[in-house]
Amino acid sequence: MAAKSTNTPDYGDLFKDLESVADLVLEAAATRCAAPESLALIRIVDGMSVEDWERYSSTYSPDEWLVMPLHRSQTEAVATLLETQKNLVFQRDHDALTGIGNKGYFHRRLDIEVRRAMRSHTELCLIYADLDGFKKVNDSWGHACGDMVLCQFAQLLQSSVRHYDITARLGGEEFAALLPATTAWTGMMLGNRILDAFSKKVFTFEGDSFSLTFSGGVSSLALLDEKDKHGAGLLESADKAMYESKHKGKNRVSIAESAKLKKDRVSLVHANEKQLLFSRTDSE
Repeated sequence: MAAKSTNTPDYGDLFKDLESVADLVLEAAATRCAAPESLALIRIVDGMSVEDWERYSSTYSPDEWLVMPLHRSQTEAVATLLETQKNLVFQRDHDALTGIGNKGYFHRRLDIEVRRAMRSHTELCLIYADLDGFKKVNDSWGHACGDMVLCQFAQLLQSSVRHYDITARLGGEEFAALLPATTAWTGMMLGNRILDAFSKKVFTFEGDSFSLTFSGGVSSLALLDEKDKHGAGLLESADKAMYESKHKGKNRVSIAESAKLKKDRVSLVHANEKQLLFSRTDSE
């Protein structure tokens, strides 16, 4: 993990952050065979002196962290290197047009979140969306207009989820949102809210106005058979549900068919999901 503090750091949060990263790395390493390599995690904390470190470390007890005071010239050189790394990682993981995650990033996070959910016995929901009639937009008004639509949909999608949810453009006019600790029924309600907001948007380009919809599909780990509880299985299930929406006339969100979806759907909305449904009502 590498970051540079530009303001006065919240040292309490910083230490918690460092320790949580170390715990995750140690947990991952414990599942593998011993290797001859080691890894150093570096974070520059501007303005913290050795005396500051001693004072705060006595409170937070980060005993296993090595402190290396740097001269300003050294700090700037390392900071430049870390900033370059940060920019390269951003370019690797984000869609150049919309600024949200790209396909590669999404698939990496999908596998990580599936393993995390399986390990902690929690839910994981995936919303898959494909814009309806998008080819007509490009054919009628050109790719500049199409790019505008894609960017605005990405912004709506990103603003509709929690800060730790994962959004991505999977290619063309296809998008996805990965929602940890969220049931499929909650995901479908959220998908319908996004659909309602998107269908009400009026796009204007070179004096012309038009509106669009999308077809969505929702699935979750709980709806899958045991053999399908992996990243590819979850994505395939949501993709099938999306095509079901297409076949039913588009402009709708469908939930993946499952024999397991038999209990009262309202009861599937857990307390920790309510923020996802109700905290964004004024942001649209």
